[in-house]
Amino acid sequence: MKLLFPEFKNNIERHELVRPGDSIILGFSGGKDSVTLALLLQELQKPLSFCLVAAYFNHRLRDDAREEEKWVRDFCAARRIELEVGGRDVKRFREEGNLNLEHAASLSRYDFFHALASRIPNSRVATAHSRSDLAETFFIKLFRGSGLQGLSAIYANKEKRIIRPLLIFSEAEILAFLERNGIGYYQDPTNLGHDFLRNRIRHGLLPEARKIEPDVEERIFKTVLLIQDEFDYFQGRAGEIMRKHLRLGSILPAAAFSGLHPALARHLAREYLRRVKGDLLGVGYEHIADFMESVESGRGLSLPGLNLKFAKGWIFPDKVRIGDYRLEINGTGKWPIPEIGRALIVKKTAIFRKPGDNFEIQVPEKMLRFPLLARPARHGDKYRKIHSPYAQDVFEMIRSSGVPAPLRRFCPMLENGNGEPIWVYGSPIAAHFAAQDGAKGPFIRIEFKEQ
Repeated sequence: MKLLFPEFKNNIERHELVRPGDSIILGFSGGKDSVTLALLLQELQKPLSFCLVAAYFNHRLRDDAREEEKWVRDFCAARRIELEVGGRDVKRFREEGNLNLEHAASLSRYDFFHALASRIPNSRVATAHSRSDLAETFFIKLFRGSGLQGLSAIYANKEKRIIRPLLIFSEAEILAFLERNGIGYYQDPTNLGHDFLRNRIRHGLLPEARKIEPDVEERIFKTVLLIQDEFDYFQGRAGEIMRKHLRLGSILPAAAFSGLHPALARHLAREYLRRVKGDLLGVGYEHIADFMESVESGRGLSLPGLNLKFAKGWIFPDKVRIGDYRLEINGTGKWPIPEIGRALIVKKTAIFRKPGDNFEIQVPEKMLRFPLLARPARHGDKYRKIHSPYAQDVFEMIRSSGVPAPLRRFCPMLENGNGEPIWVYGSPIAAHFAAQDGAKGPFIRIEFKEQ
């Protein structure tokens, strides 16, 4: 009969799931999987010094909830395992968040784990998911029409904060381990019924699948590993694009989607929504499809917990606000403006190079009076831009450049030290400051870049 601990220890060491000095917060329900993980982690403490804390969460859903909690307390006391207990009215939480019961229970449980982790130094959360749990979750996500993220199912090591050391073992191996060692566990009576999709998969689908492929759980495990690699790749690429284009944490140019493969574009859409909304609760395939259609059409979009505007090449929440700012520039260098997530770059150059667009300017140094001032445009600001016979309203210039009204503070206006307007970002320079043919240096080159 297969011994679990040597393979368990080897898996821990190979993937550095537990390190000396760690505090492992074990999600403990008293069921067969969490009892097995508790025993294996206690055994691991002999060669590897770390702190073990069991964390039991009472969902208050079943009639036997008190009985289960008492069993957990007795087990941990007998094994001298430190225990933390939490709970929540999951039914009320489900109704308030319009969630399905399983999702509400999972969110509540992980909220408890993360709260513990936030106050226990060097902590990682260990959950007792087995390879059989992974197969069940894979089918649940498949039936719900999930993409790569959903089918990625359960990671063995998620962002170095959540570890799942039992994924290398099946339910049969865990039950054999407990039986061989004469270890009891608390049996949740609802696990025997067919009320939940997971139970119907566990008791109906998987036994039939094993008749066709006895190693179905192993095959699914390998498939999930491949899917996880592909999801991580797309997630990484989406993150790179976000770092390059996202402004103020919520404003994204639609051009960020230009030329992207549809698969990568969907990942970028999901990542943007996750960052702006804070989570992806209630966001499904149809919402991502609506988002991509809005990128093309420029129409606004309402999602669960979020309203988005798609205006003149920009995507942003309808409640976006850009604060006031006032930056004095006393010379060359980098001058950040945190309120707009940009920095003013001021350089001296001996050679004039005509700017290729309206996002940078080059001015004869002798015309400038430091300190210069960068600020949002105000009503009444005007100047005569290059190649224009008359002064124009700065707000009109910004509007003409394609910036929607809520984002106009995004385009700073630059003033000379004597108050003369020099330039508004994205529009032509004031005619008075434009370098004339034959002008001699030195020159000051000014541009705005993302911080």
